[in-house]
Amino acid sequence: MAFLSSLNIPLSGMTAERFRLDIIAQNVTNADTYATNPEDAYKRQMVIFGEDKAFKKILLRRMSEGTFIPNLFNYIQLKGVQAMQVVEDPTPPEPVYSPDNPLADEFGYVYEANVNVAVEEIDAEEATNMYEANRSVFQAMQGIIQSALNIGKG
Repeated sequence: MAFLSSLNIPLSGMTAERFRLDIIAQNVTNADTYATNPEDAYKRQMVIFGEDKAFKKILLRRMSEGTFIPNLFNYIQLKGVQAMQVVEDPTPPEPVYSPDNPLADEFGYVYEANVNVAVEEIDAEEATNMYEANRSVFQAMQGIIQSALNIGKG
């Protein structure tokens, strides 16, 4: 039943997109924050996705041990997605003249987070669409597997 492991691909994609949505929510929550200096201002977070190589590492270890793995080509193709890291957006924070703000520096400026809520909304829509696409693939694969299991029934 090696083909069942192919379900890991859309499931890992769904998990990665859900994590991305969590980071987007964190960005939106901190969009209206201010700081006294640019270094302390909240910096927008972005998720970097990559290939999940955990399975590949296990496969290579078992191959080096001389373990027989039937249908090797099928196993190598079944990879997933993972969030590799969360990085900060390098865009500098915007200085805002607000001398009455208690966080203002000696020149009357505060520094707001480099988060654009409109961009975050677009990213959230994209993450939601990707999640739904992975869910559709998962459901289609479930149907195919169910049909394959029902072939022998009659």
